[in-house]
Amino acid sequence: MPTVFITGATKNTGLAIAKKFASEGFDVAISSRRKDDAEKTAKNLEDEFKIKARGYALDLANVDEIIRVFDEIKNDFGTLDTFVANSANLGVDYDILTVTSKDYDDLMDVNLKGTYFCSQRAALIMKENQKGSIVLISSVHAHESIWGRSLYTASKGGINALSRSMAIELGPYGIRSNVIIAGAIKTDRWDDLTDEQIAKRRANWPLGLESTGEDIANGVFYLGTDLSKTVTGTELTIDSGVLVSLLPFDGGKR
Repeated sequence: MPTVFITGATKNTGLAIAKKFASEGFDVAISSRRKDDAEKTAKNLEDEFKIKARGYALDLANVDEIIRVFDEIKNDFGTLDTFVANSANLGVDYDILTVTSKDYDDLMDVNLKGTYFCSQRAALIMKENQKGSIVLISSVHAHESIWGRSLYTASKGGINALSRSMAIELGPYGIRSNVIIAGAIKTDRWDDLTDEQIAKRRANWPLGLESTGEDIANGVFYLGTDLSKTVTGTELTIDSGVLVSLLPFDGGKR
């Protein structure tokens, strides 16, 4: 069975990605900061899809933990075909004038350093088979900015650049690297929003509809499998049209 590893996959988009790969016959490794959450979710995936799944506790800011988890994945599954870097610190309301060194480290350690060293360890396993796919989840913030997201924007821009570099360096080993540029995704963070707040958000996007976790998962599956066997160093945008809007979209009423 082919194997995929997804970070931050116990809920929301990460879980949707895990379910997509499991439904297509992949064995699945997932991580979470909480070991019990990861193991419980893995057991649920096994029961629902009749595949092998394992859950691992992982602090992405700790390179030693990253190395340990990838060693365990290789021991448990024997190989790794696809790696998906899904976990992220969202860095909301980080005013550049007040951000501290700790704020910076907390976000960059997860979003960029964690992604970098996870990708490194994944590539070392994939190199043995001369084949593999790395998919990094980025954001429209990597290309456009709004107030209070300077750290997040910088980290996602770094992820895009990292993916391009990996496409060049890892291509000779048959390893591909690509990025999903995600726009608004409906998650449990939307649960407390009023209908009015949701409508106001949707008014900013040409399609007027946010992505679901399943929408992102479909794109990840394309990039993470032989469906895209000659695609590397690219960015697949799933954003309801956010990036094509010169100004905040308002339904053409300006």
